[in-house]
Amino acid sequence: MKAEVYILGLFTFKDEDKKNKVFNDRELNKINENINSTDGLKLKNIQPNSRWKMYQLDISEIQTKIPLTKITSASMGYYHHRLIFRFQLTGERIDIDLRKIRKVFNDYSKNIITNSIINPNKVYDFKHCDTYQLIFLKNRQFLRFSKEDAVFSNDTTTMTFDISEPSAIMPFGKKYNIRISIPSTIITSKEKVSDDFSKAMINAIYQSCLYEIKDKRKMKNETTELSEDQLVKLWQHIIDTMGGRTLDKNIAKISQTNLVVAVAALLLGLIAIDAKKIFSFADFIKHILITFF
Repeated sequence: MKAEVYILGLFTFKDEDKKNKVFNDRELNKINENINSTDGLKLKNIQPNSRWKMYQLDISEIQTKIPLTKITSASMGYYHHRLIFRFQLTGERIDIDLRKIRKVFNDYSKNIITNSIINPNKVYDFKHCDTYQLIFLKNRQFLRFSKEDAVFSNDTTTMTFDISEPSAIMPFGKKYNIRISIPSTIITSKEKVSDDFSKAMINAIYQSCLYEIKDKRKMKNETTELSEDQLVKLWQHIIDTMGGRTLDKNIAKISQTNLVVAVAALLLGLIAIDAKKIFSFADFIKHILITFF
């Protein structure tokens, strides 16, 4: 099994309830210099057009805490108010040990946020960072049929639903199972999640969860944790914008059935045509080509 664990972060700044915090290029460069000067982080080269500054993470310590799962890549991106950690994993027990993995990465990211970003940049009014985990699980067993009880299944333990992402030429494509909970949103699929879907999910979490928490903090001027209200909004946003409604799934099934029927009809039609007619049609096309070309 393979997995990607993303920890999405959104910073809050001192007195942000009175005035929006906007950094200029000089300030952003200085902030990144301060981040790069801390232990365990190394600035990486990235695409020239990207606004993100990417850092390679030292994962030697956290690797020992999850010995049965191999961390193949670990990086962090920072830009302005946003922060994203990305951990790529392989192992046979990822789904079984997911709670432990989630906690290890959460503790690790909190330490980096405090000691490598907020503390070195207090002069720029960094105050707090809200985080939320997005996990992609690539499981080749995902679509296999099982005799799981429909009522007492994993799908009824939290807000869970399926999404079918259409491909460029087909009305149906990759199938994703989405589970939304307080600690994380987990997306399971048989294949790698598409880039468009990944970006849409990341922005959905920022919009429906992290910015909501930040706005509440501005109004109350106190620390506000993620609540089920934000999860319901995230669920509703995904349902409305990414095709998770029952109606959308039924339409996809109908489109898939129609396509299969159309292909079958075409094949039967070809079988019904005898060879003589096929050659007659070929001669007709040849005559047209000679006449006009």
